[in-house]
This record gives sequence, structure tokens and C-alpha cells, in this order.
Amino acid sequence: MRFGAFFVGQRPQLHEQYADEHKVNPNPVSRTDVEVYEDILKGAELAEELGFDSVWIAEHAFSEHSIISAPHSLLAAIAARTKRVKIGVACSIVPWHAPLRLAQDLATIDIISGGRLVVGVGRGYQKREFDVYGIDIAESRDRFIEGMDITIKAWTEERFAYDGKFFSFPEVMVIPKPVQKPTPPIMMAVTHSPESVEIAVSNRWGLFTVGSSFFPASPDSDQNLISLYRRRMIEEGVAPDDIEIAAVRNVYVSPTDQEAIDLLTPRLQWAGDMGEYLRRPVSEMAAAPGGLKGYENYVRDPFIEKDLLAERAKEGMAAIGSPEKVTRAIKELENNHVTNFISYLDAGGLDFGQVSSSLRLFAEKVIPNFR
Repeated sequence: MRFGAFFVGQRPQLHEQYADEHKVNPNPVSRTDVEVYEDILKGAELAEELGFDSVWIAEHAFSEHSIISAPHSLLAAIAARTKRVKIGVACSIVPWHAPLRLAQDLATIDIISGGRLVVGVGRGYQKREFDVYGIDIAESRDRFIEGMDITIKAWTEERFAYDGKFFSFPEVMVIPKPVQKPTPPIMMAVTHSPESVEIAVSNRWGLFTVGSSFFPASPDSDQNLISLYRRRMIEEGVAPDDIEIAAVRNVYVSPTDQEAIDLLTPRLQWAGDMGEYLRRPVSEMAAAPGGLKGYENYVRDPFIEKDLLAERAKEGMAAIGSPEKVTRAIKELENNHVTNFISYLDAGGLDFGQVSSSLRLFAEKVIPNFR
């Protein structure tokens, strides 16, 4: 089992645009954008110091759910402040990006990091983000597939031309190329869609699992998307030991369960209410007759239910409590073939002092149980 640190960059405040859609700020003092970014950079340095294997950041726009709207710039700063850990965005929303620019930005980060980049990619789910960028979310899957096709060609071909549905250009030489050949490792984010699993399988990409749909059934059921992915990869001839499955889960480690519950409950409630507000348009469109294709399995996330932490733990979405409790939660994921556990550390605007306390206890009391 490998371990990663994931920073979303949430900055809870209460503004009129949200009306009654989420709870009040769970933190006693509102934090500034500068403070959030400084805490992420300090957290990345600490994660490397404590022996974590990777550091990840999110990409979102236009809400306090995450203020990381230029992730590749921030990732370059993390590359400059670290020397050993793998680094990545979880995930770059491919439909938003001009693919040649995406290829160049990521190749540059791979170079300045000394070949430490892991490319996390996804197609997005927040309709409001797509609307503001002027992109039809119904095109997200087609844009994702075409964008990744161009990005990989840019990395692997000396010159090429392209004539696609969304992008066309004459023969061009795209430089620089990444250090890692033929490409950096690629991980595809999947929440609820078996079709997305098939895209990952067909390209032999790793699986970056988020959301609540990975443990609705027994580990051997194809309703469990981790199981489906693993079975399909083996069918395609991939050796079991070469299958890469990462799981992102809310994490907070305290000396006792109650300390973690008391700290995290209001913050996860805020994050859950905000998440439901942002995902509701897609859920409603997908549920309508003849609705939004590609999001049919997009379901209401259990972390907004009444019994917050119990629901998240039941769905395999949280590892919150004492070192012993967190270890048990990760062991369950390991039994479900997860090879890379990614700790989502800053839910609800936890500051560096709070995050560092959990990180240090995780490194001291949890990681040794897996090495």
C-alpha cells in the first residue's frame, strides 16, 4: 500500500449566492485565499518529510468548494518545494482545457519535477463550472476522449495533425516532451460510471476512485466498480500486480475517535451541503426523461445524510478517528484491491495546524501497519 496526501483547497464562507443551500462557516475565522494556498504548500512539504508517497491537489472553479482553479500553476510550485514525492492533479478536468496546452503544461511539470508527475484526469460533474466556461456538459465524455487522444499524441509523436469533432489543426511539433516515456503514468477518476471504467481499461490507465459507489455490493460484484475494473484489466491481460487502484477518502486521525468526530462533523456537513448544491443540476438532468447521458448513475452522495460519519464509513468513504480505527478502514480498502490510499485532508477548511496534527499521527501510527 502506498499513501498520498490530497488537498482540495476549501475555503468556507457564507455568501448570498448559496442562499440556504449549505450550512454556515464551520470555522471560527474565515480564511483568506493566500492562507489556503500557503497551507497547501506547507502540507505538501510536510507530507514528503513524513514519508508519504505522493501529493495531490484538486481542480475546480467558481465556488468555495475548492479555490484551486489553476492547478498546474500550483502543482509547479509543489514540484519546486519537494524532491521525492510523486505529484499530480486529482484531477485535471480535460473537457475544460485546450489539449495542446494541457500537454505542454503537464510535460513542463514532469520536467521541472524530475519525472515525478502522475497525470490524474477526469471529465467533471459540476454543471455550473461548464456553463461559466461556455462548454456543454453533455459533451463532456466526447471532449474528454478527444482531449486525451490529442494530449497523448502530443507526448508520443514528433509531429502530427488532427481533425476532430472539437479540435482541428495542421501538422505541428509539440514541445517539450515529458521526461517519463512514453508518457507519465495516467490515472482516470471514476465516481459512478461503468462506461468510464471501460475507458480506463481500454487505455490501460490506473483507476482513481472517488465517490460513494465503490462499496454498494460485495467486493466480487461488478456493481463494485473497483471489482469491475480489476476483472476487466485481468481479462485484457494485465497482471494483477500491475493494476493500480487509488482510493481518495476523507481522513482525520486523532488520539481518540471522539476528538476526530467533534472536529470533522461540522466541516464535513458544510462540504456535504456544498457538494449537494453543486451536483444537484447534473443529478436532476440525468434523472429527467431522455436526460443527460453519461451521468445516469450519478446518485445522491451519502455524506449529506443525517448520520454523517456513520454513512461515510459504511460506504467506505471515510477514515476518521483513532489510529486503530483508521487502520481498520484502510485494511478494508486493501482487501478490496486498493493499492494507493489518498488522504483527503482539508475538508471544510481545516487549517495547517489541524492538518499537520493528523498527518503526523497518520505517519507515526497508521502507515507502519502497512509497511
